[in-house]
Order: sequence, then C-alpha cells, then structure tokens
Amino acid sequence: MTLNIAATLDAAHQHFVAGRLDEARRLLEEAVAQAPDHGEALEGLAHVAARQGDYARAADCATRLLQSRAEGAVSHEQYFWAAQLCQLAQRHGEAIDLFERCLARAPDHPAVLHGLAMSLVQNGEHERALATLDRLSARHPQLHEAHYNRGKLLGTLGRYDDEMAAYRRAIAIKPNFTPAYVNLGVALRDLHRFDEALAQFRQALAIDPNDVGARTNRAQTNLLLGEFEHGWREYEWRWRDGTATHGFPDATLWKGPKAQPPAGRTLFVHHEQGLGDTLQFVRYVDLLAEAGARVVMRVQDALLPLLRDYPGTVGVIGEHDPVPAFDWHCPLLSLPFAFGTRAAGIPAKVPYLTADAARLAQWHDVMAAAGKRPRVGIAWSGSRTHVNDVNRSMRVAQLAPLFDAPMCFVSLQKDVRDEDRAHLAETPALLDVSHRLDTYADTAALVAQLDLVISVDTSVAHLAGALGKPVWIALPFTPDWRWQLGRTDSPWYGQARLFRQPVRGDWASVVANLRNALDGFAPVSTPREA
Repeated sequence: MTLNIAATLDAAHQHFVAGRLDEARRLLEEAVAQAPDHGEALEGLAHVAARQGDYARAADCATRLLQSRAEGAVSHEQYFWAAQLCQLAQRHGEAIDLFERCLARAPDHPAVLHGLAMSLVQNGEHERALATLDRLSARHPQLHEAHYNRGKLLGTLGRYDDEMAAYRRAIAIKPNFTPAYVNLGVALRDLHRFDEALAQFRQALAIDPNDVGARTNRAQTNLLLGEFEHGWREYEWRWRDGTATHGFPDATLWKGPKAQPPAGRTLFVHHEQGLGDTLQFVRYVDLLAEAGARVVMRVQDALLPLLRDYPGTVGVIGEHDPVPAFDWHCPLLSLPFAFGTRAAGIPAKVPYLTADAARLAQWHDVMAAAGKRPRVGIAWSGSRTHVNDVNRSMRVAQLAPLFDAPMCFVSLQKDVRDEDRAHLAETPALLDVSHRLDTYADTAALVAQLDLVISVDTSVAHLAGALGKPVWIALPFTPDWRWQLGRTDSPWYGQARLFRQPVRGDWASVVANLRNALDGFAPVSTPREA
C-alpha cells in the first residue's frame, strides 16, 4: 500500500501537537519506510523520538537527514541540532564532527563551542576540550557556565589552583550559581582546607537550602572529619538528587529502633552503591536481628553466593528477585543513621563473614605453590566506572617494589585492565588467578587462606576486613569519608592498617611504606638493593 506522504505527515503533526506521540511515531515510521530520504519525515521522526527520550533513533534520523542533502544546503542550525542529538545519544565522535561543521559556518557561536567542549570531555580529549573552553571564555567572558565547566576540566587535569579560580570567576559573574560554590567546596576539601570547604557549602545552602549537592558533600566532609551525628543525618539527602532512588515509598522507610521498634516485624534491607558498601554495612543486619527483627536482605548478584546464608536473615535475595512483603525497608547505608552510630559505637566485631568451606579446596594448588612463604593477596584497582577511580586506583607496575619480598603474592584482581595485563604477565612473582574468581564466594575462599591482603580502597579491602583478615589499605591523599583522616587504623576493621598518600598523587611513598612494612611482617633474609 502506497502512502500519501503529505497526508501522513499532516496526521502525524496533529498527533504530535495533541501529545499522542506513539501514534505520531507510528505514522512517521511508515513514512520513512516508504521514503527513506524524505526530509520532513526524518525531521519529524527525530523530533518525536527525542521527545520520547529515544535519542539513538533521533540521532539516526537527524544524521540521515543531513546525508540526504547537499553540503551547501545544510544550515548551521541543522548541524547544531543533529550534534545535540548525537551528544544525547552518547555518540560523541559524531557530535564533535557536527559541532565543528557548525563552527565552520558560525565561528565562535557560544552554544556550539560549549557543546563541542562537552563532547570532547566525554571523548577523553581533555586538552582539546580545554582549548575550546578557553576560546569560549575569551570570546564570551560573561558566560558563567563556561567558567564552571572549565573549572571541572582543570580539576580533572590536576590544575587545582586554576580550577578554583575558574569557579570563583563563575561566582563573580553569577553570585547565586550554587553548583560553583559546591564544586569550589569539594576542591577545597580535597586540598584539606576543610573550614573553607564547609563555608562554601554553607553559602550554597544560604542561596538554596534544598541543594542536594551542597547537602551531600557537606555530609561526606563531616563524616570524613568524624562528625557522625551531622554527617549521617545530612547524608540522607543523597536520595533527593533525582538520579538515585530506592523505589519504595518514604512512608515505609525504617527510622530507627526508638521510633519503630523492630521486634517481630519484617525489615527489608537492600543494597545501594558499590559492592564494598554492601560488604561494609551488612554488619548492621546483626543489630537488627539482635533487636528481634525478621530481616530479608537484597544484595548485588555478585555477592549473593557469599551472603546467601548471612546470619540473622530469614532470606537473602538477588537484584532481580521479587521483593517479599515487609513492614519497613531501609537502604544499607541508612542503617548507621537509623541506629544513631557515633565514633565510639561503630559495630566493629569481626569476622562477620566466613568463607564457604566447600570452596577452600579449589585453591589447594595456590597454597601448595606458596609452600612455607607468607601468602599475600594484592588488589590494585577498583571499578573503572567509580567516580573517584582516577585517584583511588593504581597500575600494577606501581607495585613492583613489593615483589622482591620473599613471599607468595597472589592477585585478587578479577577485572584486569588492558594496560595492566601485559605487565602482570611479565611479573612472575604475582600469580594471576583472575580467570578463577567467578564470584565473591570464590575470592573469599582464597582470602581466607592468605596471611595478608594489600588493597586499594575497593571491595577486596572490605571483603578481607569482614573476614577478619589482616588488610593493609592504600589510600589517596583525600580518601573516601569512611577512612577519615590522620590515622593508621580503622574503627570499622580492627585488623586494618591504613597507608596514606602524604601529598596528592604520591603512590610511590605509599608503596615504599608498604614495602618497609612487609620487612616487619616477614623479614627478608638478604639485604635489599638500594
């Protein structure tokens, strides 16, 4: 059946105006199927798909529209529109090309320069992005957002003084621009200028008392400083940023044993954030069970084999299992607030996890290869998608000074990055068993038979701590709040030792201190080379 394209487009437009997007899309899809290069049909379908949040389809249609026309017949507005859709579809390489075509027609257009810079950032082309933002802020010096994004990029590049100057410039242009105050506060916190950081968060909240970024960053700063009462309370704001959601009604949130005695009631405790967070805060289930609650817990699928029989629970489910009926629910990281945890009252009894006895034998060959040498597990990087990965993770090559110690070193790294794999293959002193670490239950069975674990701030450190294993944790200059400041021990894991960067980015000093500590852990029989 041949469509009357004009009539179809007219009907689609009427549906679009009336908000009947599905019907408009159906008609436009039919029109494009019959006339693949029809400009109006492609343009209309791109608009409908974008309105529906289907940016991939919208970008497809917009770029096909450009391809169907001669180069000279395309305006910079059309290039800009297609570039924005590619950007929304996370197709930043295409977006960069289209933004550059825009600039050929409209040099120094502020929105185009800004869009180009943002896609360059996402594409990892940081120096080109900075040059673009420099150009934008020079041509249009009163654009506060350009200075703000320039500050964020400068921070990524490690130019911290310039970063803060850019935020201050954005504030000078727009004094009520709360994101700049928040990011300036974070930059100051990361330099350990805590009073100044807290002042910036206060200023942001004076402008907007409901600013989630200011609330949550102030919470994490207070937790880092050991101010738990204020920190836990304000940390609850993390659920209000519009991106994080637990999916349960606020009325069913458990608010603590005083407000809602848990004895005889069913509490649904569920994971949030990372695997390490679950391993650290699952200990609060013990307190709920002691108070008489029936605890059902949901954990990440990767942890389910390890935590399936966690004591004090009546059931442990995975991420996609049906949620049973419950009286109240509570996210794992809200339990410290609900219990009113203070520095002196952290539940720190370890071990609270045990390895599956049936899995221990699978590591017999590793234990046999170690012989009488001390067995040391190593983890040098965390999740590459973590917001602070660039600061908290190392490359395996940076740990090379450790491997001349007379010990059996075993990699606990399941996710080995490409840049580490070649070096790992050339480091015979470090046994790579990544292909055998199928679940955390497998890793736990290996860790349980080691003498020591050395790890960056990742889930392996929490696993070792929860198993009661001696664990040495390598930390960046400004660590995650849970490790606090200026201490070599942890109230969360009594057998942990913390090795901190003395200045930002200085992993060499951390590794040297770890190596010296290994001498005390198992003295080297022959002098080390200088």
